[in-house]
Amino acid sequence: MAAELPFLAGIRPVRRDLAAGETLFRAGEAPAGLYRVAAGRIVLARAGARVHVAEAGNFFGESALFDPAHKVDAVAEGAAAVECYGAGPVLLHLKAHPDLALAFAAFVARRLNGTRARLELARIRSAGDRILAFLRQSGAAEAAIELPPLIGVARELGMTHEAFYRTLRRLVADGLVIREGRRRLRLGPGAL
Repeated sequence: MAAELPFLAGIRPVRRDLAAGETLFRAGEAPAGLYRVAAGRIVLARAGARVHVAEAGNFFGESALFDPAHKVDAVAEGAAAVECYGAGPVLLHLKAHPDLALAFAAFVARRLNGTRARLELARIRSAGDRILAFLRQSGAAEAAIELPPLIGVARELGMTHEAFYRTLRRLVADGLVIREGRRRLRLGPGAL
């Protein structure tokens, strides 16, 4: 983990296992720290509306390091486990190591860029255009890319997996997408 996020090097997380439907924290509660989903999925919701789903390997709660209270509820969608990097140790570590504070700023900037990219995709009405835009953002215009499980890609694009698979089949049949394996795709000449 430290290699992926150097600003967490030397900070020992506290693991917490959650049952399906168990609440990790509620809006209004004081933040404990930065979280990483070790297993399962955590739904972040504001006033009952889902705003984000953090999956295994994802971090969440970085903005809460600087807020007095959580803005969302965090609930395990199924059995899940999280690792909490305590707010105090994280902030103290960042203050003591300016180079790590810069690494944290870069991490937050990458997350912001990813959020902007997802918002851009969400504004695209056509399912085919949305998939093509996602593939362009992912680098499939330059070379074949290996996607994560396609059901997760469908969810990320705000589509049912049936609609995603149906649209992807059409894009392949039309030559706009070339499949080089089960999840290995690149854009065809007509989509460039």
